[in-house]
Amino acid sequence: MSDQVRSISGEAPSRRPRQFSLRVVFLLLLIFSILFAVAFYQPRYSIFSVLMILLLLVPLSIVAGTRAAMIGAGLLTTDRVDGRQRTRAESMIRAMLSPFRFFGLCLCDEVASLLPALVVAVVSTVVLIGLWPAIREIGLAIALVSNPHEWYVWDYVRQSVPSTFSRPSYWSRLWYWELWSVGRWWLLFGAILLLWRVVLVALPRRWQRDGTLQMLARFFAFAPWLIVLEMGFLAGVWVTSPQIVPEPSTGFVVGIFSWDLWHWDCWLDRGWLIRGAVPTLVAGSIFFARVLRWPWPAAAIAGLLLIPIALVLSVACTVAYQNGFPPVF
Repeated sequence: MSDQVRSISGEAPSRRPRQFSLRVVFLLLLIFSILFAVAFYQPRYSIFSVLMILLLLVPLSIVAGTRAAMIGAGLLTTDRVDGRQRTRAESMIRAMLSPFRFFGLCLCDEVASLLPALVVAVVSTVVLIGLWPAIREIGLAIALVSNPHEWYVWDYVRQSVPSTFSRPSYWSRLWYWELWSVGRWWLLFGAILLLWRVVLVALPRRWQRDGTLQMLARFFAFAPWLIVLEMGFLAGVWVTSPQIVPEPSTGFVVGIFSWDLWHWDCWLDRGWLIRGAVPTLVAGSIFFARVLRWPWPAAAIAGLLLIPIALVLSVACTVAYQNGFPPVF
């Protein structure tokens, strides 16, 4: 009643004070308790995880900063703003996801048109490829430093890293490799998108909630998650073997160095499962839920089924890089 009186008299209605849910507080306490417990019992993996997350934020920050600069210069339009009223729970979730929004990991829900999304895809790919030699070398140094039992750690960090960065051949070789490597993710998810678009033609119209251009825009806006996926695969190499130098230096393909040694169940290798299962599950589930608009339970199941496909494709990608494509009979 008082708000109505104020609106009639010309005064602005008073805002309700912010309320904090005890459920959210207890959930945050539970999460931080688990994190502290893991950090206490697994200090090496905790240090490694924190440093790799900080390294992951570098390319994501560059992509987000480039996009913001282009919007500020008027070269891009801003994202679509959802003006609907949100519940308190939705507002809390939105606030908790604000770091993901800042780094462009929520663009699939906000993209307005095809051009801004295409710019995000191009910038994300170029930044990932351009920084990949530094990411790989710094990541290897992080893995070695996080494992103090290796006696040559500091010698490598002090001598090998500067000499490696000074060789132009090192940069050009890894640029070529990463162009090849990140291409497999665009190929994989692009093929899934195309297949789903074909399936939609045969489904009832209630399934066709948006057009091809909107779906394509969400697909391009998914590009920051490819950075997370690619760097997740990279970090997984060092979880069990911190001294390993990833592809293409050592042919890290479970002993498959040629197509003669190829077998389709190579994805069952323990090293590859540790390396790529979690990143594939996370990125795949988000792709199915946010790009294809599947319900979250179905998206999680699809992300789980995507793991063997992603691992087999990754092994094949490395073998093809070293030996060319297999002969077609």
